[in-house]
Order: sequence, then structure tokens, then C-alpha cells
Amino acid sequence: MSGSESKSHSKTREFKSFFKAQLSKGISKGISKGKEELVKGKLHFEHALGLGYQPNVVPPEEPGLFAQSRTVAIGWHPVPGGGWLAQSGLGQLISRKINNYPDPTQHWAILVGDYCHQLWMDESLDIIYINGEKAVSEWTLYEVGKTKLNDEALRQAGEMVIYNMRQKQKGYNLITNNCQNFALNMLDAIQVGRQREFGTAMAIFQRATGSGAIKDLFLESLPATEEQDDKSPDQVVEHAFQVMDENTTKLDTHHSFR
Repeated sequence: MSGSESKSHSKTREFKSFFKAQLSKGISKGISKGKEELVKGKLHFEHALGLGYQPNVVPPEEPGLFAQSRTVAIGWHPVPGGGWLAQSGLGQLISRKINNYPDPTQHWAILVGDYCHQLWMDESLDIIYINGEKAVSEWTLYEVGKTKLNDEALRQAGEMVIYNMRQKQKGYNLITNNCQNFALNMLDAIQVGRQREFGTAMAIFQRATGSGAIKDLFLESLPATEEQDDKSPDQVVEHAFQVMDENTTKLDTHHSFR
């Protein structure tokens, strides 16, 4: 091999080595950039929906009962950014399985007194409990029942309901583990006529989570079964389900996806 050929091969090897190094560097930068954009997208998504825990606004007090019952309402309001689900892979998967499903931009909650009690999602899309001050102008309300529990007892009831739901399925599901399921479960737990069952369930919940011990005095004050407005507890929940179903927009997947 002549000297000129040797130099040519050497330059070729140097070029290939340089090319591979630059290619590897470019791929690494691309992967890093892709991860960065993925994180940015995830944060933007979480910010748009307001995912994650929020501060408790219910004033601290001992759980207890009011002498007079208070109205329990279910209510809904639009969810900013909630339309992402209709265009997501999950939404399209649902569309292949059923004809319609609840509009994900329509969020339901329980409202009693000055506060609303809600199912929400953390950053992993697992269900959590949150509460907030009730702004009547933001909600479309439907009165469905009565309760004698005070606000702290209601807060603990919301935590208990979410805990029990998470024992079966912690991830949010548009059909089987959503805000409507939570609202019905909480209504069933807190309504007049369910107080004794509530006390028993709360005691079990607190033992399981180590979140405190419900006072015996509170348990003893819970009245026996009573009806409200000539409805049994089961009829109250059934009525609430009908109200929610009639007032929840259903997305017809035959028209939503082509």
C-alpha cells in the first residue's frame, strides 16, 4: 500500500470516528431534549387541570352533629382543560368499547353549607380527596338529601370515601372510578338515615389509616335510622343518580371520532 493510500484510509477512519461521535452526541442531545419536552408537556398538562393536592379549607373542629339537618346538593361545573381526554388514547379506546360516556369536562361534587367536597387526581392520575369553599355562581346545583354532620365530619367522610375507593382501584377511570361515583358514595355515607353506619365505617377507616380515633361521645350521639322527605337512604341515592344521569352530557362516540 502506497503512502498516499495509507493517508487516505487514515482520513477515512478519522472521518468515520468523528461522524460516529457527532451522531452519538446528537442522539444524546435529542433524547435529552425529548425528555425535557416531555417533562414540560407533563407540567403544562398538570397546570392546566390543576392536578394534585390542594390546601384543606375546612376549619379544624371535632366531628359532630347539628341539631337540624342541612341540605346536601350535588353540583357540577366545567373543568378547564378537561377536553384533553376526549382526544386522548384513553378517550379513543373508550369510543371503541361503548357508544357514549360522561363528558370529562363536566365535574361533579358534593356541596353542603359553605364547602364543596370532591374527587380529584394527583400527578399520577390517582384519585384523591380535596375540598374548597363553595362559590354558588360556579356550580349548577341539585338538592338531593339531608345531613346532620358538621363540616369536619363531612371532611373526614370525604377522606374515608376516597380511601375505600382506592382500596378497589386507585387510578382514575372515566367510567368506574370518577367524580360521579365519589359523589354518590359520599351522599350514601353522610345522609340522614346512615349515621350509625357512618360511625362504624369511620371507626374502621381510622383504625386502618392511623388517622386518629373517633370519639365515643360522637358515636353515641348518632341517631338510629330515620327517613328524610319520605325517602329511604337507598331511594335518596337512587334519586341522586337519576338527577346526575339526566344532567350529565354524554359524548356520542359515533360523532366524536371518525
